[in-house]
Amino acid sequence: MRRTVWRLGGLAVGIAALIAQPLNRLAAQVSLRLSLGGRYSTALVRDSLFVPIDLHPALAPTLQLGLRDAFKGPWTGDVTLDLSSSKLKRHESGTEFDAGSVTAVALTLGLRRDLATNIGARLGIGGLVYSGSDLGVFQRGGGGILPVISLATTYAPSFGARHGIEFALQYDVHRFLTPALRSVGFNRPRPVHRIAISVSGRLLGK
Repeated sequence: MRRTVWRLGGLAVGIAALIAQPLNRLAAQVSLRLSLGGRYSTALVRDSLFVPIDLHPALAPTLQLGLRDAFKGPWTGDVTLDLSSSKLKRHESGTEFDAGSVTAVALTLGLRRDLATNIGARLGIGGLVYSGSDLGVFQRGGGGILPVISLATTYAPSFGARHGIEFALQYDVHRFLTPALRSVGFNRPRPVHRIAISVSGRLLGK
């Protein structure tokens, strides 16, 4: 658990260092944004050797803090810290059980550009860290930093231009495997697909 905390701290330091830029640069070129939404995730674990069993996060509230910097030309770069936390649910033979909780923190670097009026797209890559209950699949840690790829489409309505309001539909994928799962015979990381819907606004900057 201590190692996980250090990893989460390392992710936070990355974005904190960028936030600490001089305020005149922030006002001139960079915007600080806050996003709130909800996320659906496919199963972290699935086994059907004897009876179908799957373990997946419940619908999770999400929070994102990001810095966005407009480059010369059509592209905009950003760095985004993404946090979501929810209950874990275990489905077995048609019955659902509580299986603790899970928190996922991701840090991604992205490129975005406008596709049409008020509509944009983003591609991001980075790393994701899981932290969960000390029992079950996380009893020996969260599996380290997992590579993640993110795709998103955004809509910026005209009425929200003053505050930089955007609605986003985001998809990301990563592979999941923990030391505890390896110890009981799971050898192949499982792809986990996540979909989030969110609304964001500009806190500082242009």
